[in-house]
Amino acid sequence: MKTISGILAALLVSAPLWGQIKVATITDDNDPASKAVMDDLRSRLRDHPQQFTLVSTQDSDLSLIVQADCIFRKSKSDAFACFYTSMYAGGSTKTFMGGGIYGAVTSGELADNFLASIAQDIAERWNNMVRANAIEHLEACLMLTQSSCKVPDPLEPELKTKIINLSQYLQKGALKK
Repeated sequence: MKTISGILAALLVSAPLWGQIKVATITDDNDPASKAVMDDLRSRLRDHPQQFTLVSTQDSDLSLIVQADCIFRKSKSDAFACFYTSMYAGGSTKTFMGGGIYGAVTSGELADNFLASIAQDIAERWNNMVRANAIEHLEACLMLTQSSCKVPDPLEPELKTKIINLSQYLQKGALKK
């Protein structure tokens, strides 16, 4: 796996393409292991304010959801064994981006592994995910209405219009995801 600094460096270069990512986190706060790992992951995300900002799951501009939970530790000397999933939150749809299962001696090590893997998910999939979700939203609108629909911002350059109806969309050949 790539190092956190290497992956975050790649995100720094790519960040202007999508701007700051608004992240909501979900975990079982009643489980001490899950809470410790998520607290450390949130801290790591806050350490990179150009790339990430933490928001509530109710935030309308939410763009990434990260869920993480751990297997119950019988004693404090047990290693952490946890998983995470990341989902692109494109408006009303949530699309799986990545996930992983890690084990580590400390919650900090586990949070580092999660952050590196999440950053890699973003670097490898973000642009395609945004485009695919924009196409889905546009096509859903076009199929449900007899009138025109607003073209999602990421698709405007490709379709060369801000408003489109189904006939115009099909004449352009529709978009491939």
